Parts: sequence; structure tokens; C-alpha cells
Amino acid sequence: MVFFDFTDAFRSINRTRTLLHKIRKHFNISGRLFSHISSFLSDRVARLKLDDSMGDWIESIFSPSAGTRLGPLLFIMHIHDVPRCIKPKYADDLVALSVDKDIISIQENLQDATDHLIQWTQW
Repeated sequence: MVFFDFTDAFRSINRTRTLLHKIRKHFNISGRLFSHISSFLSDRVARLKLDDSMGDWIESIFSPSAGTRLGPLLFIMHIHDVPRCIKPKYADDLVALSVDKDIISIQENLQDATDHLIQWTQW
């Protein structure tokens, strides 16, 4: 098994280049629903709160808005097309599994899965 955990997975998603494209093309979402999702993902701002201190508002151009109710669903929509040899485990945790009597075949299968995942991330 090889376990993959994307660092800062929510924040690494480009909303306009990849997420909205996938929502339209892979899920055939259009019209008003697409407009609402696009609006939800547009012109986002964020700030941090620590105890009684509040940070400044900053523009948020990446992520499907972690911390919102819609964010996890949008993240799942983003990773729905990972290579078939990779299985989602939980949110941004993925796993590749290979079972065989031949250790060389296992190594090759896991390397292929890793290579496919790397190609997928570069889209």
C-alpha cells in the first residue's frame, strides 16, 4: 500500500481553472445551479480569528472554501476523477493498493499508481 495525503489540499485547488471546469464538464451542471456554485466560489475573502484578535480580510482565490457546508462536496467533486488505481480514503487522503505473489509486480503496480496520480495533479 501507498498512502497519499495532499498538503493543504483544500487551498491548492484552483477554483476557476479546474473545479468549475470539472463541475460543468464532468457533472453536466449548468444554468442556474452552475451560476450559484460559480458565485459561491467567486470573490471569496477570508480572515483568521485567534482568541479575540481578528486578522485582515484577504482575497481567497484557491480552495472550495473549507469550513463551509458546500466545501467538502466541492472537494469530492474535484477528486472524483483520480486514476482508478487510486482509491479515496477520506477527504484528501488517498491510497494505492496492490496484492500479488510477486513482489516485483507489486512494486511496479504501486509505482504506476504513483506516476498516474502525479500526472493527474499536473492537469
